[in-house]
Amino acid sequence: SLEYGQPVTGDPGNGDDFYSLDLSHGWNLIANPLVTEVDKGDIQVSFDGVSLGWEAAVDAGWVAPTINGWFGDSHFPYNRLQPWGGYWINTSRDLSLSFAPTESGLAREVSEDVWALSVHAKDVEGNATGDYITIALSEDATSSFKFGEDEFDMPNPSSASMIDMYIDNKDWMSKKDANGVEVNMPYFFKDVKSTNYDEYQAWNISADKYNVENAIELSWNAPVELDADVSLIVDGEVIDMKTETSVEIDNTENMTIVVGNVNSFLNPLPDNFALSSAYPNPFNPTTSLNLDLNQDGFVSVKVYNVVGQVVAELVNGHMNAGYHTIQWNAGNVSSGMYLVQVEAGDNIATQKLMLLK
Repeated sequence: SLEYGQPVTGDPGNGDDFYSLDLSHGWNLIANPLVTEVDKGDIQVSFDGVSLGWEAAVDAGWVAPTINGWFGDSHFPYNRLQPWGGYWINTSRDLSLSFAPTESGLAREVSEDVWALSVHAKDVEGNATGDYITIALSEDATSSFKFGEDEFDMPNPSSASMIDMYIDNKDWMSKKDANGVEVNMPYFFKDVKSTNYDEYQAWNISADKYNVENAIELSWNAPVELDADVSLIVDGEVIDMKTETSVEIDNTENMTIVVGNVNSFLNPLPDNFALSSAYPNPFNPTTSLNLDLNQDGFVSVKVYNVVGQVVAELVNGHMNAGYHTIQWNAGNVSSGMYLVQVEAGDNIATQKLMLLK
């Protein structure tokens, strides 16, 4: 839901030590009510009679960690709120904020164990507003949805021409978070995944263009502090995000950021050993079978006649894990029933083939 914050209450000049602001569940557009700057870490969050500091409220799942304002022509995360500036805050429930008129150091943007990368989108001709997304890795993160760890896409600005960039997580729709709140939005501007992965972590991203006919530019800071490879895939092209820091693109749908082994992402291995049904079957004189190997190893593929004699040896040697197609041209044998048998490690598969000439 989208709500505008209620009027502030409190008056430090009359003895109160804070201003309070009531927020509703979902997105809230608020302003810093003080004439001085306010650090995010100085905001107090109150719910059901309990008051927590900002970071503690994030950890409790009350508020999303990022406060977004508008800078230039795009949303931008803010750790320090300017007087009377407008800011977006997302909450998981109805609660209130307290703004204390105090001074302190900058609030931390992310905890020390979090690696994050932001990608900004802008109109190369400068006629449309831009947007950004943030992907992140954390040892303590889950790769499924968690409020405060993952953040919903921000409301679009009231611009005739704009770019709406988001992370697409349709598999999270119609699910509930740890607080029992229904998650029915598939789009996010921030997604934190776990550092505990086998070969890669991947984020599907898109950038919808509204009244923008020309190319857009994606830009980022080279993530050299991360040991793993970081790749952006656009239209099948792999861009090394450690050596490149921007790219101009026309097709902004179905992009992917991959941390780790991008070849494994592009060429995924089967989860299990499997042999497909031959096609065509019956056949004359050629048929094909799809063989899924979930591990490297020695593979034998032989064709037998009905009396158990080997009439063809299609494979006899090492094969890499992956998806393979095996063909048999039976032009030199007579019509009849045959058996093809595949042996790969402990896996054995057999099926009947009918040759009709």
